[in-house]
Amino acid sequence: MKKIISTFYILFLLSIQLFAQSFKFGWITDLHIGYPKADFDLITIVRDINKRTDLKFVIATGDISEKGRNEELELAKKILDSLKVKYYIVPGNHDTKWSESACTKFTDLWKEDKFEFDFENIKFIGLCSGIPWRGGGGHISAEDLLWLDQVLSKTNAQQEIILVLHHQLDSETDNWFEVTNRLRNKNVAAILVGHGHANKLYNFNGIAGAMGRSALNRGGSWGYTQVENRIDTIAFSEINKDSIPKLWGSVSKINKKIIPEIDSIQFQNYNSELLWRKELKRTYVASPLIWNDKIYIASRSGIVSCFNLNGKLIWEYDTYAPVFSRPVIDDGVLAVGNVRGDLITLDAATGEQIQTIGLGEPITSQLITFNYLGKKLLMTGQKPKTVIVIGTSSGKLLCYDLNSLEPIWENKNCTGMSETQPLYVNNKIVFGSWDNYLYCIDANSGVMNWKWTDNKNFYYSPAACIPVSDGKNVYVTGPDKYVSAVDLLLGRTVWRKSNLNSWEAIGITKDKSNLLIKSFKDKFFIVSAKDGKIIKEIDLKFGEDTMPSTLYDADGQIVFGSEKGIVYSINKDYSYKQVLFLGTARILSVLQIKENVFAALNMDGNISVFKLNN
Repeated sequence: MKKIISTFYILFLLSIQLFAQSFKFGWITDLHIGYPKADFDLITIVRDINKRTDLKFVIATGDISEKGRNEELELAKKILDSLKVKYYIVPGNHDTKWSESACTKFTDLWKEDKFEFDFENIKFIGLCSGIPWRGGGGHISAEDLLWLDQVLSKTNAQQEIILVLHHQLDSETDNWFEVTNRLRNKNVAAILVGHGHANKLYNFNGIAGAMGRSALNRGGSWGYTQVENRIDTIAFSEINKDSIPKLWGSVSKINKKIIPEIDSIQFQNYNSELLWRKELKRTYVASPLIWNDKIYIASRSGIVSCFNLNGKLIWEYDTYAPVFSRPVIDDGVLAVGNVRGDLITLDAATGEQIQTIGLGEPITSQLITFNYLGKKLLMTGQKPKTVIVIGTSSGKLLCYDLNSLEPIWENKNCTGMSETQPLYVNNKIVFGSWDNYLYCIDANSGVMNWKWTDNKNFYYSPAACIPVSDGKNVYVTGPDKYVSAVDLLLGRTVWRKSNLNSWEAIGITKDKSNLLIKSFKDKFFIVSAKDGKIIKEIDLKFGEDTMPSTLYDADGQIVFGSEKGIVYSINKDYSYKQVLFLGTARILSVLQIKENVFAALNMDGNISVFKLNN
């Protein structure tokens, strides 16, 4: 009899441990600090939460800031730190898309951009789904998927899991299936997301989900969500200025979940001779670089790698800080800048460090070099020297001697983060910024010639596209879906077209007569540089695409990558084909190595070198 009682007692204790007790927590999402009066909305919400003794903790699911600016994140933290209960936080696309700190300020403030903790035997897991700089959709990085594997490996099959992130685990997050596949054999109670600014229930591939309203006062009141975890359900109630929680939905924890496994092939070769490929499982934001039969890539984690054309790793160098800027090579010297502000030069052949200087702020633009001939050189009859131009998070444009790293000039006219690759043309440097403007700088003096805009909305800045020029005009395209031709000498609009439905991808043919435009959806255009008239419209049916791709004329062919991971080629007769699928991540760029041989790199570090099949 005693043994039976003991057995029941043990089972009772186990049931207490295995099944979570009823409790409530607060859920804030889409704070958008920086948006008008968003800080007052958050202050009011924090005060309301602090009055309630039944909320055990708070989670915040992204879009903490409006434009990813340091001051916005700092203000958000100052307000959130006044909460009397502990809070857990992840970023959203607004925190990563325009981040002037190259996504480092968030982790500086909150130590991590993800979290995991246990409460009442429920495992809470928070993931970052924001894409650094390269778009507004969602993506779970290769590094975070490895971290999720480690967390889940230590989570027993019976323990309930609540997963939180900013984007929905559906088409809003390109590799959503990577997460649901990992959760198939776990006891997932719910997935909580923000992004959509509405109270809404979801089914994410068999897993119950919920989206919460924005904290912003857009419908007459600020608001947040009270989440009540019960034995059999999770209930969601909105709290706003009326103070009384209003139940708007619930999900059952009793119904057995069937989570289908998604068998997604992450590489396909359609129409190429694959020479080699690697899966580096690192995040890359900067495009690759080709020099002297070698391929150079710099990861977000700060690792610069050099491969030969057979795929053999020649050397690696750790900059010890994230790299968002594409390096540059000239005179056998490789220059790379990181977000700590280090400008580092290396021997391009061996990877040996030559020298380093600190600039004091993140290096954010892609780097370029050119032959400099200033007044002193002209007066003394000296030969031009090779210099490097760098853009920073505050908008500065800096010029240094590549070999000595001595400063040449500095321009401070720009007031927004410089992300693009500056264009050197006719002794001028042209670049866009996240302050609405396109700038033209004298390459020898650093003095501004002109600045241009036809749209003063921050979100439509000509900042992410790489400008191109025919020597007479400079051409840009932005998120306002316009293509603009600007007089290179005077900085005046020559023509401006909206019918191309473009985004941030533009190129120019070798003869400088035609522009190459990848549209926001499905279409690719060949356009006259002279007047913007369409010469050829090609329907590639690639869907929506906001990736700022590098487009160029490769001996009469156009080879480029898409947001959805597919490499396309367009032939001289305007026929097209899909060449490769590199995996469910955005392709940074496709570069020509030599005739008919190309290299492509995506954001997850999948790199392929291939030869086109004619």
